[in-house]
Amino acid sequence: MKPAGPDWPALYANHRQSMYRVAARVLREAGLEGQAGDAVQDAMISLMKSPPTDVVSWEAVLVVAAKRRAVDFLRSALVRHAGPELGERHDYADERNEIGEAEDAMDRQAQSARAWDALSILDPRHRMVAQEYVAKGRPRAEIASELGVSPARVSQIAAKAIEQLRLELMREETK
Repeated sequence: MKPAGPDWPALYANHRQSMYRVAARVLREAGLEGQAGDAVQDAMISLMKSPPTDVVSWEAVLVVAAKRRAVDFLRSALVRHAGPELGERHDYADERNEIGEAEDAMDRQAQSARAWDALSILDPRHRMVAQEYVAKGRPRAEIASELGVSPARVSQIAAKAIEQLRLELMREETK
C-alpha cells in the first residue's frame, strides 16, 4: 500500500503568503511581479508531481521551490525579451543598398500616381470596376449586382479598363 502523501491544500493555505512574497521579490526587479502567483502555482504543481521525502520544514521546501520557479521565470523572460547578444557584425552599417530601395519605392509611387491620373480617361462605369474589382479585389458578384450586369460582364469591363489604362500610360511615356 502506498503511503499517504502530504496534505497539499493545508500546506498551500499555511504557506502561500510566504511563497508569494519570495516569488514577488525575485520577479519585482524585472517588473514581472505579476507572475508571482504563476510561479507559486508552478512550484506547487511540481512538488505535487514529485513530492520530496524526509522533509523537516515544509515551509522551507515550499518557499525554496517558489523562489526557484520565480528565478526560472526571470531567466526565461530575460532570454525572450533581451534577444541575442550583439557581436562585431553589428558594429558596421548594413550592406543593403538603401538608396536603391528608396529609388525603387519612389518609382512605384510615381507609377501609381500616373495610373491614378489615367483613371480620369475612363467612363464612370469602367472607373468603378477598375477601382473596386481590380484595385480593391471586391468579388465580381457584388459589383455585378450594383451595376445590374452579370459577373462575366464585370470581367469584360475590367479587361477593357485595364487595356485603356495601359494604352494611356504608354502614350504618356512617349510624350
